[in-house]
Amino acid sequence: MSEDAWSNLDKVDQKIIEILNNNARTSSKEIAAELEKSGHDVSDRTIRKRIERLEKSGIIKGYKAVLTDVSGINKYQSVMMKLKPSKSLEAVRDSITDFVKKLNNYVLVANMEGEWNMQVIVQIESEKDNTSEKIVEKFSEGLIDYRINEIDIRDVNILNMSLLLL
Repeated sequence: MSEDAWSNLDKVDQKIIEILNNNARTSSKEIAAELEKSGHDVSDRTIRKRIERLEKSGIIKGYKAVLTDVSGINKYQSVMMKLKPSKSLEAVRDSITDFVKKLNNYVLVANMEGEWNMQVIVQIESEKDNTSEKIVEKFSEGLIDYRINEIDIRDVNILNMSLLLL
């Protein structure tokens, strides 16, 4: 998609994008009614054609679902790990990954480049949950340093999360 595509958007296209960004399930009829309130007389058929054009040009790449916390638990911890350099670094990473993937409450395991080698995110199910500490304890001999931080995950973009699995 070229920058020209963005610069050529008129006020109607911009408003359509704004409405869809707030709620991707807004019907073309509702968008037309909203545009009419702001002084643009556009039919719902025209809205559908414009959306199709915006999709084909790559300006609209897709739609996303933003989930609420279905479980009612929105406490998470991130464990950042700095691993000891060794010839078996990949084996250590694989061991940590295998261990974490067996946990019921794991959300994410990621290998990283830079100062930290790995990140694990787990959901905290109760005040007494010590999953993060168990991970650190199990692999303590292979760690130089670690950090455990509580994090607050409010929204998850399922479309983008699914890209991680490809």
